[in-house]
Amino acid sequence: MDLRRARPSAGSGDASRSAGAEPLRILRRGRGGQVVRRRRFRGGLLLCLSLGALAVLGGAFYGARRYVTHSPRFLLRRIEYSQTRYAPAADLRRTLQRHLGRNLFRLDPARLGRDLETRRWVRRAVVKRVLPDGLFCAIEERVPRGLAFLRDRVWLVDGEGVPIDPYGGQARDYSVPIFVGVDQRNPARMRAQIRRGVALVEYLQGTYPALAKEISEVDLARDDRLDLHMNKGGAAVRLDPEDFGENLDRYLTLRDYLATDFGDGAYVDLRFKDRIAFRPLVASNENRGD
Repeated sequence: MDLRRARPSAGSGDASRSAGAEPLRILRRGRGGQVVRRRRFRGGLLLCLSLGALAVLGGAFYGARRYVTHSPRFLLRRIEYSQTRYAPAADLRRTLQRHLGRNLFRLDPARLGRDLETRRWVRRAVVKRVLPDGLFCAIEERVPRGLAFLRDRVWLVDGEGVPIDPYGGQARDYSVPIFVGVDQRNPARMRAQIRRGVALVEYLQGTYPALAKEISEVDLARDDRLDLHMNKGGAAVRLDPEDFGENLDRYLTLRDYLATDFGDGAYVDLRFKDRIAFRPLVASNENRGD
């Protein structure tokens, strides 16, 4: 009997290795599936935690919002204004008085500011909440810079050419010329005319204060000139709308001579470079004795 162990044939060895490899391959697949399932579980857990946190924050926000918009603690009880010089305090108070007692967080400060800006004397308004129950209104006023004849009345106007309020003998005495000849049918041109008139008056008040006091009216009807009419009458003085001081010094030196030697004139035109044009009054037929 041959006791030597028979060597397995190559074919049987290959079959053995094949048989042994298959369980290992299946085992690796199983471990991979567990890892995937574990990762999916962790991802789902994180998602649930995130959604839960968002729900908690949302609930807290909703609760806080409901508290501040319904609590009696935040009812509007006081409205304060910055100090004003021209804008009537009673008008300002009336504008926002109806909001007293309303919840502070249900009011829109920007809209309240626009309501205040509808008042004639208010150029700009900024409204801020003052917790727990107040508002503060910062007012930028329109400052009167001149007088203009508009709609059959004399109006106070500001430096932007905006009519503010009819002039009714306010406590402050506005001893400035009145702007006439304003184009009321064209608001843009009207504002431009008034701005030019304000600039002229300020220039004269700063450079020729004595002359500024003599002027009763400034005619703004023409874009190519500005006509000054004096309190005591006499010739109208035509100025360059871009260079107010053109020939003005020379005219002030000569005006007594012109009045003495030539009498009243229709106008004096100072718009030409280094030249003064003087037009005497033309006598009417009645005055000629015809």
